[in-house]
Amino acid sequence: MENCYLGMAGHNVFNNKVKDIIHKNEHSVVLLALDISNFKYINDFYGMDEGDKVMQDIADYYFINEPLCLAAHGIGFDQFRGAYNVDGMTQEDVVSYITKKNEKFEAELSERYPLVYQHVYVGLYFYDNHELDVRMAVDRANLAKKSTKGRFDIHCCIYSEDNCNEYLEHMDMSNEFVHAYNENRIEIFLQPKISVSEGKAVGAEALVRMRNKEGELIPPVRFVPVLEHTGMIEKLDDIMLDKTFAFQRECINNGIRPVPISVNISRQRFTSDGLLGYVMELQQKYDIDASLVELEILETTFIDALDAMTDAINALRKQGFRINVDDFGSGYSSLNQIANIPADVIKFDRVFASRSLKNDKGRQVIKSLIQMLKMVNYELVFEGVETKEELDTVVSYGCDVIQGFYFDKPLPAKEFIQKYYKGSRESTYGT
Repeated sequence: MENCYLGMAGHNVFNNKVKDIIHKNEHSVVLLALDISNFKYINDFYGMDEGDKVMQDIADYYFINEPLCLAAHGIGFDQFRGAYNVDGMTQEDVVSYITKKNEKFEAELSERYPLVYQHVYVGLYFYDNHELDVRMAVDRANLAKKSTKGRFDIHCCIYSEDNCNEYLEHMDMSNEFVHAYNENRIEIFLQPKISVSEGKAVGAEALVRMRNKEGELIPPVRFVPVLEHTGMIEKLDDIMLDKTFAFQRECINNGIRPVPISVNISRQRFTSDGLLGYVMELQQKYDIDASLVELEILETTFIDALDAMTDAINALRKQGFRINVDDFGSGYSSLNQIANIPADVIKFDRVFASRSLKNDKGRQVIKSLIQMLKMVNYELVFEGVETKEELDTVVSYGCDVIQGFYFDKPLPAKEFIQKYYKGSRESTYGT
């Protein structure tokens, strides 16, 4: 249909045309969301004119010269939305039809642009529920398309709650995170690091907590992986850093001499530009000594991305900030690499307490590791200690600083102040 393609017309023009088609009830309709992988490399390697040609070819091939097309428009350089007439076709027929079109188009692109691998992604929504708003129907086609991103073995995907549920949950949780930030519902909880020999807290770890609108806590396991997946984890890192600096300043303003607090930093943030500048900006903003805020990096991140992080680590340490290796032993670290990491503190992963301390061989390994790491001048923290037996064993091996439920769970900031700066320091093991 020559008049089906609306060019770069806005969403409303396309949606209204689809609405008219649906209300006339003349055809069975499937909505398409389409984009193409690696498009920018065609521009980079072959020039903008060739990129424009590819976009026109997509419009011609999938819409303008496609006899099934009822309406379509482009929404960017490499994304399109369309509606096909699929009268008399089963869902399997439509998938087969689209798949063959994609394979033919990709083969032609591969011949023309051998330096760039191209893959066309198509999401489908069969518009059989005419009560559903057109915008929501188009969004469902787009969700189906997004669920296949990175899957080069899939040419098109039909929307279903099963295959799009995870993506919808990610969208909901990402939106919840944005609202929580704007409404100040993201908090820091503090878990103390206790020196057994001194009998007091000598540090703490800042742990993120997020509340819903009803004030209930959302477990970090529900939102942190989503933020990592969606690329929003760096925003969380910056929020936690800001809140930690602010907490230390609040303590000082109230006449409290605070202990150092460590903050977990994601691999993405640590390898991005600007971390040092942001930390220094916060230090100046809150006028906090660098020794009061430590940065924690997962052991696996150190091992996998040490080269990319070395400059940032060295620059931070030069400014007086201490670096912690978190969850040591959770991966498959090379002891040779560990010995060369530019860090100050090694934190034994809780798996050592939950598993290795349970048998003779594991205890010997832990004892040897503690002795070796102390010989190369790392400070040590043992995480996950929950029983008196575990505590006594670890301390006898030479590790004095403990973080775990034996002493305390993570506490809201105000409770931490009350207990460790103003009140008693009794163990809350078992609570």
